[in-house]
Amino acid sequence: MKADKKTEEYLDESKHIGLVQSHTYIHEDPFELENGRLETFSLAYETYGILDEDGSNALLVCHALTGDHHAAGIRKDPKTGDLERKPGWWNDVIGPGKAIDTNKFYVVCSNCLGACQGSTGPASLKPGQEKEWYGMDFPEFTIHDMVHAQKKLLDHLGVRKLFAVVGGSMGGMQTLQWIVDYPSFVERGLVIAATPRHSAQTIAFNEVGRQAIRGDEAWNQGDYGVDKGPFHGLGVARMMAHITYLSDLGMEEKFRQTPDCKQNEDLTKVVNGYLEYQAQKFIDRFDANTYLKLTSALDRFDLFGKHGLDDTLKDVSSKVLVIAFSSDWLYTPSENQWVVESLQRLGKEASYLEMPDTHGHDSFLKGSDDFDRAVRVFFSGMDKKEEEEQNLGRFRQVSSRYEVKKEADFKVIDDWVSSGQRVLDLGCGRGMLLEYLRDSKQVQGLGVDFDRSKAISCIARGVSVYQQDIRHALANLPDDSFDWVIFSRMVEELPEPGAVILEALRVGRRVAVSFVNHAYWRNRLNFLGRGKRVQNEVYPDRWEKSGLRNHFSIEEFEQFCADSQVDGNAFAIGRKVFHQGDWVKHCSFMPNLRAGLAIYELIKD
Repeated sequence: MKADKKTEEYLDESKHIGLVQSHTYIHEDPFELENGRLETFSLAYETYGILDEDGSNALLVCHALTGDHHAAGIRKDPKTGDLERKPGWWNDVIGPGKAIDTNKFYVVCSNCLGACQGSTGPASLKPGQEKEWYGMDFPEFTIHDMVHAQKKLLDHLGVRKLFAVVGGSMGGMQTLQWIVDYPSFVERGLVIAATPRHSAQTIAFNEVGRQAIRGDEAWNQGDYGVDKGPFHGLGVARMMAHITYLSDLGMEEKFRQTPDCKQNEDLTKVVNGYLEYQAQKFIDRFDANTYLKLTSALDRFDLFGKHGLDDTLKDVSSKVLVIAFSSDWLYTPSENQWVVESLQRLGKEASYLEMPDTHGHDSFLKGSDDFDRAVRVFFSGMDKKEEEEQNLGRFRQVSSRYEVKKEADFKVIDDWVSSGQRVLDLGCGRGMLLEYLRDSKQVQGLGVDFDRSKAISCIARGVSVYQQDIRHALANLPDDSFDWVIFSRMVEELPEPGAVILEALRVGRRVAVSFVNHAYWRNRLNFLGRGKRVQNEVYPDRWEKSGLRNHFSIEEFEQFCADSQVDGNAFAIGRKVFHQGDWVKHCSFMPNLRAGLAIYELIKD
């Protein structure tokens, strides 16, 4: 059968992986599971790229619940020998020059232990048997067992250290298990749309699917044989699960806007037809007992355990990025944040990004420019593509950054911060200050910024960042967990900034606050003479286009500090630096009138 035009394009190895072949690893020794033992097991897998001589450029991709090891490229149908028309499930992400660049990395993807696409699981024959299948006799395996089996495969392939583990959904849970079980073996972990434990609602959805399978007469307690089985029950389970992978808005966009859908009666037909199609596709490629065992393994996954998430993650040494999706109601953004917040409380290198997407839980399979960019820079850093994205040619280099008027406070903060200290930068922007302090003073830093694009820029610089509201980020952090908390011209943009500053003094031993002095004489003169607000490079927006701005003066800030101390907040004003209107020359006489920029050090008593 001749390949169609699209398949021919996928075979172009300058743009894609091209033709790939599946392999099987056979572990011939007994393998202990958490709840049983296998005398032997097999894992189906694919690899892309070339392993370095030192075995250190390997990147493991972990698949989701109903996924498999065919992550990229085009395969031949094992029965007919014809080229399959559909590439691997992450073909848009894995390949030469793509987010996971196979010119740099040796990529491994295995069908996990307990699955049914070539690896040992409930649908496999028992060792030494020709007709007896495991079925429900297969041990109640866990995510830990999957990871342990993958480690055996990597040892077989000559991988001495993983540059990274990455996965979405169940693959993200495997990634979490990897960084817990093998902290010194994994350099980076990218966790996508995952959770450290299932919610009660998710367990309930899974149980409804399992009941549909077990309630099908053809299930026969799991002893249904080859080419038979509870197909109706498995189809219903798939329908139920697939609904949780979507979102309300995404379903409306997908179905309501179809040409044949003009009223609810039409919508009913379209939705029903779609779910039946998904069910039939699933029945053709999946095993019912495997579905029962896999969903049970997910429901048992619990990194909180008896002693809490912080205790489980305390030995993690990998650099971690967690990516969530705004419309995901299966593994919600807040569940993804649990992981990052725990790691940040523990002082680990952990970042969080949230992608706006209407595709729900399945968003990581759909991809987007921001998602691809985030994955790429987490693995490849500040590459040429990212330099173009950030227009770095227009920015000063580190050596001359202090010459920039808008970065006048950087030099002052640099003078104040000592080597090796921990710094929290609130409103960190693209992470340039933390990058500089890390490179020049070995500072351990964490940035917080709500702007997604800027947060991705931080990832490219190797700066840990929490893409979140500043108040939310501060509330998660323990007392005195940072030597410095920095507000670099950010206080003006906060609601109730005084309360936020006091919260920062709980988290940090010192707080640096820089702000534009709204009582600067030119501002006063402008209001006196023209009767309206200033518009310049410091105040670029007209009033109707500007965001929240709590402009204040040096006098007002010092009054706030005095009042706060009277109210029992134990801190003192330390060093002060005032810049004139050019933000270069210093100013000491009548700063409330003559200074354009103020920088204060607040010290906790």
